Amino acid sequence: MKKLFLFITLSILCSTNSFSQKIDLGFQASIPSYGISLKVDLTETHTVQLIYGALGVITNFSGRYRYNFSENENSLNVIPFIYAQAGNWSYDFDALDISENIFGYGFGAGIEFNALSWISDKFRTTVELGYSKIDLTYYDFKATTFGFGIHYNLFDN
Repeated sequence: MKKLFLFITLSILCSTNSFSQKIDLGFQASIPSYGISLKVDLTETHTVQLIYGALGVITNFSGRYRYNFSENENSLNVIPFIYAQAGNWSYDFDALDISENIFGYGFGAGIEFNALSWISDKFRTTVELGYSKIDLTYYDFKATTFGFGIHYNLFDN
């Protein structure tokens, strides 16, 4: 079901370009979960992001809303932002036959900049610090999270 939802969402976002300014695909990590990410800038101020974090100890499928502040006009073009996130987190530990899924949410702040400008202007990097409320029974998920992301601009309207 998650894969079908992700496929339908990606299809709609990629086929409809009347509302989006940029569509970026990349990697997003919010320790201890990390994986692929799709970001869509609805406007210069509003961004939505889908994250499928299947590579870490914790697996998550979540969505984010980001409010971007004005871009700082320096060599890195730093954009500060705040975000709110909600989704499903799961933890599986086969050796002890533990499997749990839970709804969680979080919020935080960060900056976006182009750390790889020497390669291409289409790369954007994010660094963020946040608070998460994810009450897994068997895994001690820390409330404070550190995140990192790198995305490549696929479509720019």
